Amino acid sequence: MKQVTWTGNEADYDMVDLTHLLRAGMNVWPGHPHFEMKQVSSLEKGDGASVHALCLSEHTGTHFDAPSHFILGADTISDIPVEKFFGRAAKIDAAIAPDSQLPAQALLDFEMSHGRIEAGDAVILNFGWHRKWDDGASFVKSWPGLSEVAAKLLVSRGVRLVATDCLSIDHFSSARFEAHVALLGAGVLVGENFANIGNLPPWCFLTALPMRIHKGTGSPVRAIAFVPKS
Repeated sequence: MKQVTWTGNEADYDMVDLTHLLRAGMNVWPGHPHFEMKQVSSLEKGDGASVHALCLSEHTGTHFDAPSHFILGADTISDIPVEKFFGRAAKIDAAIAPDSQLPAQALLDFEMSHGRIEAGDAVILNFGWHRKWDDGASFVKSWPGLSEVAAKLLVSRGVRLVATDCLSIDHFSSARFEAHVALLGAGVLVGENFANIGNLPPWCFLTALPMRIHKGTGSPVRAIAFVPKS
C-alpha cells in the first residue's frame, strides 16, 4: 500500500490534463447559460488584435463549486486559500449503476488496498462518466453520485476537495443534494466534470486553479494531475 510523496522535481512526473475543452455546444447544467464565444475584433479583418467575448456560467465545464454555492454566507471562490488547489489526490474507481450512490464502504475498500485518505488530500471519483462527455444526451442524465454517508466520511478524513467526472457530485435524481451540503457545509470544495481521470493511478498530485471571481459561487478550472513516472 505504497503512497506517493511529492519530490518537487517536475521531471519525475507525467502530466495529465483533466479539463474538458470549453466550446460551443458543450454540456451544461439544465437552465444554466450555454457557452458562447463571440468575436469582438479580428486580425483577419484588419483590427489591431483578435479578441473574443465569452458568456458562461461559473459552473461551466470542468469547475469547482465554492461553499457559497449551497451554504448561505459561506466562503466564495475568491475566499479560498490557494493552498487548497495543490496537493496529493486519491483516484477512486467507482463502477456503480446509473443514478445510484457510492457507499462509504467503497472508500474503506480503497483504503484497504491503497492506503488511508489523509487530511489535506483531494479525492477524485472515477465513475467512468467522462467517457460520455461527447454524447451529450447520455452525459446529462442518470449519472451516479456520492452518498451522504460517504461524503461525511470524507469530511471526517479532513479532505480539501472531492471531484467527480459527472455533472454533479450528487446522483441524477437527488432532490436534496445531500453530498453537496455535507461537503460544502464543511468547507470542502466540490469539483465536477473532470476529464481523463481513467488515466490516473490510485495516487497522484492535483493542481486545479479557478478564476478569482468576486463573490463567485464557483469557477471553471484548469485541472492537471502530476503522475509519478515510477
